Amino acid sequence: MDIDKIGRTPLEQLMFYFGIPAGLIVFGTIMTMTTPLGIAHDGQVAMAVFALALILWVSKAVPNHVASLIVLILLSVLGGWSEKNALGVFGYDVIWLMIAAFVITSALAKSGFARRLALWLITKFGRTASSILLSMLIANFLIAFLVPSTTARAAIMLPIMLMVAHAYGVNEGNANMGKLLAIQGLQANNISTTAILTATAPQIMAVGLMKDLAGIQVSYTDWLVASAPIAILTLLGSFFLGRLMYPPENVGGTVGGLDRLHEEYRNLGRLSAMEIKALTIFALTIGLWVTDKWHVAAFGFNISLVMVAVIAATLFFLPKVGILDWKEADIPWNLMIFSAGAYAGGLALDSSGVASWALNGLFASLGVTSMSFPVLFAVIMLIGSFSHFFFTSKVVRTVILIPTVIALAKATGINPIALALPVAFTLSDTITLPPHCKPNLIYYGSGFFSVLDQLFYGIGVLLIKWGLMLVASFTLFKVLDIT
Repeated sequence: MDIDKIGRTPLEQLMFYFGIPAGLIVFGTIMTMTTPLGIAHDGQVAMAVFALALILWVSKAVPNHVASLIVLILLSVLGGWSEKNALGVFGYDVIWLMIAAFVITSALAKSGFARRLALWLITKFGRTASSILLSMLIANFLIAFLVPSTTARAAIMLPIMLMVAHAYGVNEGNANMGKLLAIQGLQANNISTTAILTATAPQIMAVGLMKDLAGIQVSYTDWLVASAPIAILTLLGSFFLGRLMYPPENVGGTVGGLDRLHEEYRNLGRLSAMEIKALTIFALTIGLWVTDKWHVAAFGFNISLVMVAVIAATLFFLPKVGILDWKEADIPWNLMIFSAGAYAGGLALDSSGVASWALNGLFASLGVTSMSFPVLFAVIMLIGSFSHFFFTSKVVRTVILIPTVIALAKATGINPIALALPVAFTLSDTITLPPHCKPNLIYYGSGFFSVLDQLFYGIGVLLIKWGLMLVASFTLFKVLDIT
């Protein structure tokens, strides 16, 4: 089944059919117009290629990785960026980090520990509707550290959620419990992702863009300390808002259903040798990530975030030590190609000066230079959280938002990290409609909630997070020297 086609609206169908001709018309128009003052020919080419790619990405008229290959070809052939630079994006550390992250994901998924952890939490603490819902939220949050893929986590948690739904009689008149389990499940999946840098590839890409475009170094610990408190408070906000919107009709649960969960957990038995190996390697990985600021003092040299991930991937492949064969590593090469093309297009716009040229004109017309920082921050965060209504791909949003806010910060004299890092915390806020990400569709397939249920609940939770981000801008972010 092609998940990208599920739930396509009439507008999205129209975009699909007219994406290619619209993209070619825009591309041809930009290429043949008089070169604008302030940019050179390479900038005009980069602008035309990126415009074509953006239309193809948004319309999904061709697969995203194919559009990215077109970007690499046209930039090189037409002189928008050198062939060495365009093809050299595959050597960027951000691409290696994503590859290593998917190897780690494959190993932890194979080990089965994430499922064990989720079942343990639910059987240990799930006694009432409130405790079971909180246990599911906590399980989602914890396995985000273990499984750096939102789709993989949804695949792990959905069967458990369905067992819990059966235990609480969702099909026997407890519809609100079903709504809470499913919608909070997808919300916890995505909001937990925002807490952990390595929990999804676009966040890794955002950190790479911040480094390459603004010289901003963001470590695993920097991200965790700044974003995790907001994510946790947002999850709590989701829990309380959900109980207010959809109070469960039956809070007791059925004995037989709960027994089934306990049986599932007992059937797992003791930790297997594979799980122990996976946990050992992953514990080493987390330890090196969290202590990155003290590597030089401890070892005499620094092991970067990327190299730690590559070391972990290597250990998982080592005979006797690891648990993976190469064929078992589920690396989505289409995403790697998509990311490389998107990254190349964004960097070409920046290096040619087009990004700053276009944005300076836009900012001047909007009068953003006269906005106070709190107002500007509030506007940018609102745009970041709700941008998934217009660009369903997290990679596309990353390529658009991060360079834009960096250029905006530079144009207004603000430290780029004050806008770029917080807006990166919104990249996974895709919780409002089923087609906005695959985990949403996976949970929507349970049939426990409607599109409107998810929409109103999701908007409410994102507004809670937006408020928390505003408070953080003059509290937590101030203490961490971000704003």
